[in-house]
Amino acid sequence: MPTDIKKAAIALIISCISTLLAVYFDGLDFEEISFHDPLILGFNIIWTLIIAWIIWDLSRGKNIKPTLILVGIIMLASLAWAIAEFGFGFAQFFYVLELLMFVAAYFFVSTKESKS
Repeated sequence: MPTDIKKAAIALIISCISTLLAVYFDGLDFEEISFHDPLILGFNIIWTLIIAWIIWDLSRGKNIKPTLILVGIIMLASLAWAIAEFGFGFAQFFYVLELLMFVAAYFFVSTKESKS
């Protein structure tokens, strides 16, 4: 597997970890949006499975760029909503990191090495 593909997978893993950290820190400030809420917990499990599915497709050599763009748009909208609703706090830093890791993964899968 090319090095850039491995870097993209690592960026996606960091992205997943950062979103879980963001929810944890959100829960410290706002009890209603923590892992104690089954809906929030369920969405995070689904989100982790989506990231795992993207990494699986990446390892199988599939073109994940459209998926990264679609999921990135969803993440950007979610971040904008969170900032509008709760302001920019420590948790939003991790959401921004999550988005940046998706952007990094997109660039890693766009290199000449990864296309080969």
